Amino acid sequence: MKHSKNNRSVVTELFFTYFIGYISLTAMIMIGVFLSIIIYGILCTFPKYSSDFKELDNKLEENYMSITDDDLSKINGFIIKINHQNEIEYLKGNTIEEFSSINLETYRNMFGIMENNESSLNNDFKSIFMLNDFNNAKIQTKNDGVYSIYSRYMQEDGSLIVLGCPYKEIVKENFITKIVSQKLLFKSMLLLNIILAMVCVYVLAQITSKSFVKPIQTLLDGVIELTNGNYDVRINIKKKNEFLELTNGFNMMAETIQNERKEKEKLEKMREDLVLDISHDLKNPLSSILGYSETLMYEENLSEKEKLEYISIINKNSHRANKLINDLFEFSLYENCNYKLNVDKIDICEFLRQIVTFYISEFEQKEFIYDFEINEEPCYVMMDRKKLSRAINNVLDNKIKYNSNGAKLNIKTKIINDYFYIEISDDGEKIPKEYQENIFNAFVRLDKSRNSKTGGTGLGLSITKRILNKHKGDIRIIDSEIGSIFEFKLPIVK
Repeated sequence: MKHSKNNRSVVTELFFTYFIGYISLTAMIMIGVFLSIIIYGILCTFPKYSSDFKELDNKLEENYMSITDDDLSKINGFIIKINHQNEIEYLKGNTIEEFSSINLETYRNMFGIMENNESSLNNDFKSIFMLNDFNNAKIQTKNDGVYSIYSRYMQEDGSLIVLGCPYKEIVKENFITKIVSQKLLFKSMLLLNIILAMVCVYVLAQITSKSFVKPIQTLLDGVIELTNGNYDVRINIKKKNEFLELTNGFNMMAETIQNERKEKEKLEKMREDLVLDISHDLKNPLSSILGYSETLMYEENLSEKEKLEYISIINKNSHRANKLINDLFEFSLYENCNYKLNVDKIDICEFLRQIVTFYISEFEQKEFIYDFEINEEPCYVMMDRKKLSRAINNVLDNKIKYNSNGAKLNIKTKIINDYFYIEISDDGEKIPKEYQENIFNAFVRLDKSRNSKTGGTGLGLSITKRILNKHKGDIRIIDSEIGSIFEFKLPIVK
């Protein structure tokens, strides 16, 4: 299974998620507070009165002397100018008693006004934004009235411009504040900011859930499916961190379990077929032995010729049953992983020549046209002489048994990449492709009727393959246009 390289660990991703979430949450709260202030100002400001202050602000910026009594009467206010000689140089509007004879120093001391126009007395939230570039303060008059005072120090001539109006003009109610009090609006804005913060926290929690909880839930769902027997389940998590490693590990585990399950089912099917085949192959000779032996026991009118014939049949079937039992024992022996061969370092070329020499008479008896191409130079392999001889003999016996007189038989050897290859080919009947893979399984025969007269026990080639596997080699059928080619493969020893 393909593994992807981690781009970022879970710890790093968790840090980035919460760090960005914290920054986003802080930014959203700040934006919420800022918007709340603006909305609060809009809702609490009397539209007509705001325009009056805007007009005053413009005239103060251009020329304070352009402000008329009518302008001041709209806010019931006054304007005075105190020059650098502490004299009231200019006065207009409804001046209150406290400012009728005030001098510059007294005013600056009273309100903390410095020459750079900085002041510590911008202490009223509702009136601070009414005039630009003016300090503001809220004072209590002798008549128990509350006034909002705006001032600006004029550096060019050392004078002070003061504009004042009743505080109630600043906080004059509009159609909204007549219905909903300013306190309630403030509390509402506060509540909205709290809700906004909670929404931000919820969104952050959802993002965290998607990043961390969802992959864990996906893994858990996969484990549950696997526990319920669904071995086809695979999970897909696109995170490039430890979750991806867990995903790959889970999918590999599920695939391994699925393959083992299929292999188990395959082995179970093979076991069932094996039992059926053994039962079938043993049933025929044993039935024949039982039938003819009972005939000999209970039939008194048999001639000597018939008795000898029946005894011959019993003997023949006894040999067949005994061969099947011996092959089964040998097959099960090689199936045992603990079974060890008695190997020696032997020249495979000389060994093969000795086997072929033994079969020459049988080849000639069937009038085979044979050709041998065996390496002249020695080539050594680690082999159990008896077992490997059995494996090669099984193939040669099949060539003799299933080929007609006059067939061509070739045996040749070659060395490729530290392996010694033996090819045994003929020009007889071709083995169908559907049998070329399965023919090395136990009890597989081309004759589906399993006639004892046309075939062996069906274990010969299966035993051959297992012997080759025990030698760390293999055997296969090479596809060809004519006849069949069996290829042996054995590792060479230096």
